[in-house]
Amino acid sequence: MKKILALIILVLSTFICPYPSYAQVKNVKKDPNKKPEIIRDRFMLDFFHTFWMGTPGEINAKKFHPGFNVAGMYDFKLPNDAPFSFGLGLGFSYYTLYSNATLGADSNGVMQFTAIPENVSYKRNKMIFTNIHIPLEFRYRHPCGYKISLGIRVGLTTGITTRYRGNNPLNPDEYLNIKNFDIKNKQRVNFDVYLRTGWKFVGVYFCYEVTSLFKSGKGPQLHPMSLGLTINFF
Repeated sequence: MKKILALIILVLSTFICPYPSYAQVKNVKKDPNKKPEIIRDRFMLDFFHTFWMGTPGEINAKKFHPGFNVAGMYDFKLPNDAPFSFGLGLGFSYYTLYSNATLGADSNGVMQFTAIPENVSYKRNKMIFTNIHIPLEFRYRHPCGYKISLGIRVGLTTGITTRYRGNNPLNPDEYLNIKNFDIKNKQRVNFDVYLRTGWKFVGVYFCYEVTSLFKSGKGPQLHPMSLGLTINFF
């Protein structure tokens, strides 16, 4: 289904933005006044919402989990002005998960979510996941500005932290404002696949984390799946 959809988009683009003739391309090559290409997806900023796959059924995740991804990449063009190229670089991702449950280790050292009692008042409760990664993507760019790219990223987890501000679930009379950096059993290496499509400096972004945040059997098997917008600066 995905291959068919990609083929349909590629075919439609030829009707929406028809290629110039060979003579036109030849003349453009020889035109000394031709402006240099500026937007080659060298620096990209993604703003997205994350759908957290694998959250325990008893946990109530909030409706919006904002995050962002920033990447600097070099665009390797193919010869003869081909519309295809490869991108390779370095990036950083920031994910959030807002819910009605706190994350901590049980007596066996396994990370688990524990629901906050309904009678306990709190202002903020979130988990933050960050990583640095190396993105590699295959790109198609039409002369009219339409573009689509498919990529993979291999990364290292830089941190999983939690932030809680509200009454203590174990002692409602006590107010807490804490950050917990002692999150165990993290996956050190992570892998995801992503897709971008758009026009010139704006686009749509989709990403799915193939690996879970925690080691198998050592924590909830969370997989972030993100959807958002991309801005290309140059």
